[in-house]
Amino acid sequence: MNYSKFFTLAKEAGIDQSQLYISKSKSMNVKLYHHEIESYKVNETQSVVATAIVDGKFVTARTERLDSSTFPYLINSLQNAAKFLEKPAEVDLFEGSPKYKRWQPYNKHLEEIPTKTKLEALFHFDDLLAKGHPLVTETNGVSFSESYGEQIMMNSHGLKLAYRSNLFFYQGGVIVKQGEETKTNYDYFFGNEFEQFNPEALAKKIVKEAISKLGSTSIKTKQYPTVLSRDVFSSLLETLLGAASADEVQRHSSFLEGQLGKQIVSKKLTILENPYQKDFFYNYFDSEGVATIKKFVIKNGVLMTYFHNRETAKKDGVESTGNAELHGKKMGIGFGNIIVKPGKSSFNEMISTIKEGVYITDVSGLHSGLNPTSGDFSCQAEGFKIIDGKIAGPLSLITLSGNILKMFNDVKCLDNETQLLISSMTLPNVYIKKMNIGGL
Repeated sequence: MNYSKFFTLAKEAGIDQSQLYISKSKSMNVKLYHHEIESYKVNETQSVVATAIVDGKFVTARTERLDSSTFPYLINSLQNAAKFLEKPAEVDLFEGSPKYKRWQPYNKHLEEIPTKTKLEALFHFDDLLAKGHPLVTETNGVSFSESYGEQIMMNSHGLKLAYRSNLFFYQGGVIVKQGEETKTNYDYFFGNEFEQFNPEALAKKIVKEAISKLGSTSIKTKQYPTVLSRDVFSSLLETLLGAASADEVQRHSSFLEGQLGKQIVSKKLTILENPYQKDFFYNYFDSEGVATIKKFVIKNGVLMTYFHNRETAKKDGVESTGNAELHGKKMGIGFGNIIVKPGKSSFNEMISTIKEGVYITDVSGLHSGLNPTSGDFSCQAEGFKIIDGKIAGPLSLITLSGNILKMFNDVKCLDNETQLLISSMTLPNVYIKKMNIGGL
């Protein structure tokens, strides 16, 4: 399609600054139930988002149609939106960064592999789970998904950026039962190199961890040395980094307001955002077209930067950090490809000095039990006891509570066993000096 026609029509309508963001996606999702296909969904979507400065106001319009009527519709919608908006635009549309590190996390070979081959691997994975142990009563949530995405961004200043990516995802779980006790466990694998998927290894891990949860006991309510798994660490870290959004800070709703350049967490914590890490989350431009940058967010416990888009950056008199993210019709702020610097010890070495502690492997209800302004939280959790430096028996349902800043100030150690998670964070496991654990 000739996208340049949009800018010609916009200029004829008196709109000098305009921008298009075209997004196209294809996906396939297959879910099994009792070793048969329960659902098979193929989806293909596209959307066109137009932004512009109309009568000195930043306006946005959106459609999922891409035909001869699209551009006139978008231009008319932009003009109408300006009539009902009072707030003037803080910044003009972006002309472009001096340099972009262009790269695309797209693997053509993944699309060339027959669907039959991918589904055979799914059924094999399901079979491995079902036969993984006599205590397995049922497989749960076994599915395969594959997605392809393409984004094109261009504006009236002549800026043109494009990005393609693809990804596949196998996930599954088991239900195990011993006597009257029932436990579940779930895990996943994702990537865009099909040959890296090892169904035997993933199924074995899922079943082993499910069995390890049987025979759970209670624990007394008190403070314990606490080790957080990567997944739990990711959930809590997301809250900390969300408070580093300049938009939240400027609206006085962040517990990190006024903390720039100060030590806010343990000196053992160094966190950076690296959009250029060559994985599936690589991203070289943000929603305003600003080149992303590799940067320390927290270095040795010190808050080095807030996440900025161009509007928040202008208010603070700084440069955008390339973290603009369009949320509906508002230009917001996001982050990704977060990397936490690991420690030097293995997981077993890290817990070897803990006489009596807790290893938290999963949390639920965190968002509903979190105060984003104060950082106080309380949520249900699962995990294991740590006795004399070793993982001991599983725990019955417990409660984990505390304060985000205090918790991260109490980081004692991080192990050296990092892993890239679906949250786009690359994390180790983390040892917190003490946390409030609710049990008996």
